[in-house]
Amino acid sequence: MIFRFLIGVILLLKAGYAFDVILDIGHTPKKSGAISASCKKEHELNLALGKYLIAHATEKSAIELNMLANEEITFQERYASSSHKNLFLSLHHDSVQERYIKKNSFGCPTTENISGFSIFISRKNPYFKQSLIYAKRFADALVSQGLTPSFHHAEKIEGENRELLDPRRGIYVFDDLKVLKNTKSPALLFEAGVIVNPKEETYLNSNEFKKKVANAIEAIPLK
Repeated sequence: MIFRFLIGVILLLKAGYAFDVILDIGHTPKKSGAISASCKKEHELNLALGKYLIAHATEKSAIELNMLANEEITFQERYASSSHKNLFLSLHHDSVQERYIKKNSFGCPTTENISGFSIFISRKNPYFKQSLIYAKRFADALVSQGLTPSFHHAEKIEGENRELLDPRRGIYVFDDLKVLKNTKSPALLFEAGVIVNPKEETYLNSNEFKKKVANAIEAIPLK
């Protein structure tokens, strides 16, 4: 597997080809998304993951990463950035429904029983079939490194009940998600893990985890 991966990188480089990925940093400083078990804002964690991925992209990589992280970027600006790109990858960190949350001694939201990554795609995206192919490759690379998908978004409760298209890979369909259906390229939304789970939040902040995400992105075009 590793040998085939390296051969793929070499062939792409010889062909002068780079797989162009836009890293969309989910949310903004003012609309910052979920709050973690340590009371950190999701946008800060999304940005930290994006910065790691950019900083650790190697010159030998077949991937060209560009980060979309303007202070208060609009949805229209996000869509426009995806034009003529190979992939639009929106980086997020996950939470759970209120019924599963307790407050810790600092007033931060916590849960103990839900963890794992999720990947969302939209049938309304003009490149849905290619988005699904990339989602499968990305998920396979995450799972092969020991990461596990979450199934809580498929639960038949208010606020969830999402279609779980591929349980083994944690791939969901969310057709009307703006950031997926309106982009001008294949698009994935990646929920890296559940930040209201204290143990998982700690791991998501580690370089070990971020390196696994970087490896998985590298694997997307190489089949």
